[in-house]
Amino acid sequence: MIETKRLLLKPLTYEQLTKYIKCDNSLEVEFNLNESSRTISAELKDALENTILPNVKDTTKNYLYSTLWTAISKADNKMIGDLCIVGEPNTEGEIEIGYGTYDEFQGKGFMTEIVGGIIDWAKTQPSVKSITASTDKSNKASSKVLQNNNFIQIGEKETSLHWKLQLNKRKLILYIAMSLDGYIAKPNDDLSFLSIVEQDDQDYGYSDFIKTVDAVIVGRKTYDKVIAMGFDFPHADKDTYIITRSPRPDLGSIKFYTGNIKSLVTRLKSETGMNIFCDGGAEIVHELLKDNLIDEFIISVIPILVGNGTKLFKDGRPEQKLELVSSKSFDTGLTQLHYRRKENE
Repeated sequence: MIETKRLLLKPLTYEQLTKYIKCDNSLEVEFNLNESSRTISAELKDALENTILPNVKDTTKNYLYSTLWTAISKADNKMIGDLCIVGEPNTEGEIEIGYGTYDEFQGKGFMTEIVGGIIDWAKTQPSVKSITASTDKSNKASSKVLQNNNFIQIGEKETSLHWKLQLNKRKLILYIAMSLDGYIAKPNDDLSFLSIVEQDDQDYGYSDFIKTVDAVIVGRKTYDKVIAMGFDFPHADKDTYIITRSPRPDLGSIKFYTGNIKSLVTRLKSETGMNIFCDGGAEIVHELLKDNLIDEFIISVIPILVGNGTKLFKDGRPEQKLELVSSKSFDTGLTQLHYRRKENE
């Protein structure tokens, strides 16, 4: 499932697709949604019965690249549109999408948001390098959806336009916890305040997040703290760069990096791969922010005022505008804020 600011995007299973085709609100009942008056065109019904359903049923294929992703408005608690990926990535890493919004929800920017959500998901898929789509020349709104998501027109036929988005796949994401007053540690690197939100069955989305990264940047002090506590380094299965001034021999995939951090991040972003995880500490975050290198911020705010210690954000860096992706609150009092860097307007 994909979550955007206003929507949830759910990929439908084979059984859910059969309910979708019926248009009898049985799928809405399964999802606990309000009833809808949606209908299916003859063209879509034919595609569902003869192409989409057989491909989704084929266990040798990844159904996410064949099924409908239905979009649900969180505010309305209703299905408002759909998107379909037309098959698995080809040899060039290219996928094609088709999409549509139900009549009563058109003109509200939902389709731009749906396509944007699929783009963000596609960036986490190592085999996907670009996305294509086609629009009818007469459908200006559909073309505008693609333009809003930075697609470029690459061709046209008598009645259609053809579009492509080359993915700049890798993002640098800061995923970290801090107190309400902005500290990531109390004096003497004391992290004990984090324990007030610990629950055996709750990791606040970390296990899902860590699946989307294959490279980690972390400061030497943070690394040494983990090792001194007697733990195995948790990111040893990923390409890890320990930022340090003192050279040390590499330990498998763990590299002690003494070069320019901006050069490192620029190189990593230019390479094919999944996202890059910044695991702290404050000095590394400060250096990255000075050069506007952090693309997204996922910050878990712990319900405590610690009063003193190590601040997550130091003074002396440029102003940066952000846009909210999501905000989640938990029974423990923790609130998780997800922001992305706002591009220059």
